[in-house]
Parts: sequence; structure tokens; C-alpha cells
Amino acid sequence: MFMLKIFEIIGTIAFAISGALVGMQKKLDLFGVTFLGIITAVGGGIFRDIILGNLPPTTFRKPSYCIISIISSVAAFYLYPVFINRYEDKQERTLTMEEVKNNKYMTKEQLLNIMTKYDQMRVLKNIIVLFDAIGLGAFTAVGSNLAFYHKSSNMFLVTCMGLLTGVGGGILRDTFVQDTPMIFKRDIYAVASILGSILLYICNYYKVYQIVSLYLCFILTFGLRIISIKFKLNLPKFNSDKYNISL
Repeated sequence: MFMLKIFEIIGTIAFAISGALVGMQKKLDLFGVTFLGIITAVGGGIFRDIILGNLPPTTFRKPSYCIISIISSVAAFYLYPVFINRYEDKQERTLTMEEVKNNKYMTKEQLLNIMTKYDQMRVLKNIIVLFDAIGLGAFTAVGSNLAFYHKSSNMFLVTCMGLLTGVGGGILRDTFVQDTPMIFKRDIYAVASILGSILLYICNYYKVYQIVSLYLCFILTFGLRIISIKFKLNLPKFNSDKYNISL
């Protein structure tokens, strides 16, 4: 289906850029940045295809997805500095009275340089989160839709495949750079993918147009992810420090 291909391409580009930006944040070279972009973009789909018995995985039968990932990663590597320089030109940084008041050990120039670098990191983080949310929504829709038409389809399989396709690449990305995977520590992430997959299953079960099902799954998953970030919504976390748990 044409729209399914569009969602696959959107997810591939978004996750490749997300992975590449994380690699740049970790100060990797061009190969490392590109490799991280590819892994983030195709990792979840490889897991899904192996479980569904779609072998060899689509990534290896259709190298176009790897090519898209490479182009997106390289573009992010070279275009991000251009973007951040233009952003700084339009957003001239000035110190607030509070920043000046709290500064006791640096000159204004030193403090301004530090705050400018902080602003750059904040912009980079926001861009990573945005593209990651787009990729999560697109790949959740693709993975759950493919699982729905599998011969062994049921709601559990559809939900798991939507979740795995959506978060698998991100887990590999974070593992390669030795970070705790985002789905285990930050905001509403996996839950958004699960709810999006369930919605798609219900829509397809009741014969809603496939294109509508895909859009609704994407909007719900992406929307929940962005809302959780905007309003700092998190699942409960256990306070191991308070209860003195150590291994």
C-alpha cells in the first residue's frame, strides 16, 4: 500500500536523524554517526521481521531503507551546524539579571559562552526528541499494521510488533552509546506505542479504512509522546535511594 510505504519512509528518515544526532551529541565521527543512524532506523524492523518469520528481513532485501538512513544521517551531520549557526544569529544570547547575580567566579564573557553552549545542547535535545517521536509514531503504525495481517494475528501480537518496531531501534541506539534506553527512564514512551497499536488493531478489526487506521495510530502515539514531554508526565519510579537498595 502506498501510504504504508510513506509511513515507512517517514519513520526511517526520522529515526535515522534521531540516531545521528545522538551520535553527534556523543562526539562520534562521521562513520559512527551514520552507523548509529542506520541502526536506529532499521533495528526495530529487523526484530519484527525475525519474529514474524519474514526472512531475510526487509532491510536486507530492500537496501533502499539503508540508503535513506545513510543519506539522512550524513545530511544531519553536515546540516545541523549550519542550522545552529543560523539559529544563534537570529536568537542573540543575552544574560538575564538572575544569571549575572548568581555568577561569582566567571567574567560575563565566560558565562555567556557557557550559556550559549547550554542553549545549543537544549536545541539539540529538543530536535532529537521531536524526530524520535515522529519515528515512534510512524513505525508503531507500520509494525502493528503488518502484524494485523499476519496469519497468526491477534491483539497481543499486533501490540507487541507495533511496540517492538517503534522502540527497537531506539533501544539499540542507546545501548551502543552506553545509555539506559529511553523507554526505561523518561516520560511516556513505550505506553504511547502500546496504546497506538491497540487503537490500530481496533480500527482494522472493525474494518475502518486502512489509511485512517494508520493516521489515527500515528497521531495518538506521537501526540501522547509530545504531551508527556510538554507536561513532564512520567510513570511512577521506585526511589531506591530512599529505601537503600543496592546490588
